[in-house]
Amino acid sequence: MAINDHSLEAVRDVAVDGGIIEIRLYRPHCQQAAERIPLLITHGGPGGSSVGLYDALHPLANLRPTIFYDQLGSFASPAHLVPAQMTLQRFSTEPLRILEDLGIPSAHVFGHSWGGSVMTQFCLDHPDRVRSLLLSSPLLSTQRWIDDCNQLIKTIQQELGESVDLEKEFERRHFCRSRSSSEVLQCERLRSNSKLYEQMWGPSEFQHQGMLSDLDFFPRFEQLKTPTLLICGEHDTATPKTMRAAKSAIGDRAQVKILSDAGHKTYLDRNQEFIDVLNEFLSRQS
Repeated sequence: MAINDHSLEAVRDVAVDGGIIEIRLYRPHCQQAAERIPLLITHGGPGGSSVGLYDALHPLANLRPTIFYDQLGSFASPAHLVPAQMTLQRFSTEPLRILEDLGIPSAHVFGHSWGGSVMTQFCLDHPDRVRSLLLSSPLLSTQRWIDDCNQLIKTIQQELGESVDLEKEFERRHFCRSRSSSEVLQCERLRSNSKLYEQMWGPSEFQHQGMLSDLDFFPRFEQLKTPTLLICGEHDTATPKTMRAAKSAIGDRAQVKILSDAGHKTYLDRNQEFIDVLNEFLSRQS
């Protein structure tokens, strides 16, 4: 029987603008690892949950204190948000509240997909609180995302015809390519706040009609001075092309890792390689 080299140290509520969010702090058993700079992790969506991220990425907590949190309005942090609260700026204040509540001066921060938007904004607003920025298949520009998805859709239709079940084929190719992860994905979807997702983003990954039309970090990337990891899948909706463009805009402070035969759920499609890449990057920062 495999036994974790870490334990759940605390589950606590943290007050943020608009309500209460739940955080879960895991601490390594090894004292040396427990004294390393913590890692703060959040999920995609909007409206997802970090529960599934822990299921996939829990070995990270063997090597440093690791905090997972659900954003306000999401699974473990339920709330009814009004449109004025559904902003990137408001969501990006949540990491600061967490660090202040735990008395942590600075942390490595990780965000997947929309969570990458949240952590990038937090890093730009509070660079002194971020030791490194880990962006997993991040949403960095809504317009680039839609342009990339339109090209992926065009390719599918050219290959399979206009009558193809586009959403099903798009998910198979570009969302999660691992057939063994179907039950995991189903559990993740049951935790998702689909109403919040539709209000902020739209009806599907490749159809945007929500509140994030103006999201675009590219004009501000030159301000990003923090060591940054951009990781995506070969067939990701956060495309290698856009990740390379982001690295070019950020400069030498950034590096890109593209995982072969992986879609948007890179942490499921290439789980062990994904964990190894993150740990190797973190080992050079702390």
